[in-house]
Amino acid sequence: MSDAVAEKVISTLASVKRIPADNIKLETNLQDLGIDSLDVFTLLFELENAFKISIPDDDVRSIRTVNDVVTGIKKIIAAKPPDSPVGSPTPAD
Repeated sequence: MSDAVAEKVISTLASVKRIPADNIKLETNLQDLGIDSLDVFTLLFELENAFKISIPDDDVRSIRTVNDVVTGIKKIIAAKPPDSPVGSPTPAD
């Protein structure tokens, strides 16, 4: 099953930590990847840019696994108003 949000989160994590994306699974604990507090800020910045969203600081405290990140982003995307584009902008006609 293809999950675009999960794939983008995993590729962003792999880029931030400079590790192969194949080493990252949804159940992987962020601590096991060596994610420290500075990495969290870098990761959140990258994810906010990639998904064109804003991640509330309160949501960050409960993140433990890659799946927590994916689930949180999906909730934020689902809560966006329908007229707010998600992802890459489309050119105007």
